[in-house]
Amino acid sequence: MPQITLKETITRKIDITMDTLYEVIDNLSEEERKKLLKRLKIKPVRLKPFKLDKIDSILSDFKKTNLYEDAFLKDLEDGLKKSSANQ
Repeated sequence: MPQITLKETITRKIDITMDTLYEVIDNLSEEERKKLLKRLKIKPVRLKPFKLDKIDSILSDFKKTNLYEDAFLKDLEDGLKKSSANQ
């Protein structure tokens, strides 16, 4: 998921969906789009490989919240094991 760095008194990274990124681009003026395209040609976007968390780590995070029942956690574990992201 793309990230944006907001600089205020604190620097913070947030995840944004591709749809949100498209919306931001769609709302650029023609001049801003030209600048963006020019920059992309000069300095290509560096993409980072997707990093998978271990299933145990994901389940542990859910369990720590004490918000989910055992049946849900079992279904989540089963689903994660079957997920294509687990390949």
